[in-house]
Amino acid sequence: MRNRILPLICIFLLGGLLFCNPAKGINPDGLQSRGGLPAFFAKIREKQDVTVVFLGGSITNHRGYRVQITEWMERNYPEIKIHAVNAGIGGTGSDLGVFRTDEDVLLYDPDLVFVEFAVNDSKTDSLLICNSMEGIVRKIKQQDPATDICFLYTLNIGMLDDLKAGKTYRSVRFMENVAGHYGIPSVNFAYDVMDLLNKDQLVFKGEKDKSYPGKVVFTNDGTHPTFDGGHVIYTRTLAAALTELGKQQAGSAAFRMPAPLYPTHYEQAKMYSVDEFVRTGGWQPVTKDDKVYQYFQGDSGKLPVLLSSADPEDSIVVRFKGIRAGLFDVIGPSSGGISVQTDGEGSQYIRRFDVYCGNTNRTSYHLFDTLDNGMHTVIIKPDSRWFDKKEIYSSRPSGVKELSYFDEFNTYIGKILVVGEVVR
Repeated sequence: MRNRILPLICIFLLGGLLFCNPAKGINPDGLQSRGGLPAFFAKIREKQDVTVVFLGGSITNHRGYRVQITEWMERNYPEIKIHAVNAGIGGTGSDLGVFRTDEDVLLYDPDLVFVEFAVNDSKTDSLLICNSMEGIVRKIKQQDPATDICFLYTLNIGMLDDLKAGKTYRSVRFMENVAGHYGIPSVNFAYDVMDLLNKDQLVFKGEKDKSYPGKVVFTNDGTHPTFDGGHVIYTRTLAAALTELGKQQAGSAAFRMPAPLYPTHYEQAKMYSVDEFVRTGGWQPVTKDDKVYQYFQGDSGKLPVLLSSADPEDSIVVRFKGIRAGLFDVIGPSSGGISVQTDGEGSQYIRRFDVYCGNTNRTSYHLFDTLDNGMHTVIIKPDSRWFDKKEIYSSRPSGVKELSYFDEFNTYIGKILVVGEVVR
């Protein structure tokens, strides 16, 4: 009973701060106002309906701060219809987010876009982060300069050493370069989390079946906030930031697109259905009753067309003018690898199986090497070479549901990613 009562106490204490006085106790360093959210709050003041898109990873996809801040807006602006769009996909960073922006963000004509990738980009190459985040911004602003954007910086246990030393984590530093260049406000959740941690009022990673009287358990795994603790802190911080930003809009100038910060930015990033490309006849569509949709984690609807093959003689040919290509696929117990040949050079083998594939099928993605800007031909083939899946998955053997899946080495591709233009 004690374990059930404590979360309720946390909800009450944090919820009181959130819904009674959202600005109380919020570290001002967590908000960088910059150009603010002028168009969004102009619509709020005029009592117009608004669309808010949440673009991010699993922290956004979970029914945590995204749902809680939507409910907060609905309570604070009761005469306005808030249309909230979940564009979060677990295990993905800004390098897929920029390719998803057209159909997962711009399709909804948003008034405000929250962008959350600090955790999933924590180990990503610095230039890739910058190219991707700038591409997201430029895509949104090119469609409608009045669409407001706000970067959100989440945190995980791997960032704690830097944060305790007073350092800004690397992914946040790179994102802040983009935010500063385009005048985009940002909200860094780390300040309020670390404040509670330093006051010994928060446990960053709770242990199973252990209680922490008087403390908030921020995560159970070091990354994903608890719904009644960590996400409530995120929501409180974001609510305070929005309250402050709502006061700062008078006289804000209209947005003007500046020159690119990075010449290799990914504004031209696009996704194409795999069935739009020349391919051999061995590729077969995966139907919804196929076993690949068993134990599926995430939204399989993100790939409405999924082709499969295990024949190394099969191929998909991608011709494009640009700088980079890649794929959006499904990996799991029965996935294998691919071979990629670029511009007639030798093939590169890419394994499409990892330590999490033993009991779960999920959407994934991979970007091929960066190229000089120009015409390119990329040929993708299944590569069913054997590797020891049991050894790779040995750290989580209890999760394997059907070991027979390990005997297959299939390739599942749903979309082709291109920075540039496809040549038909």
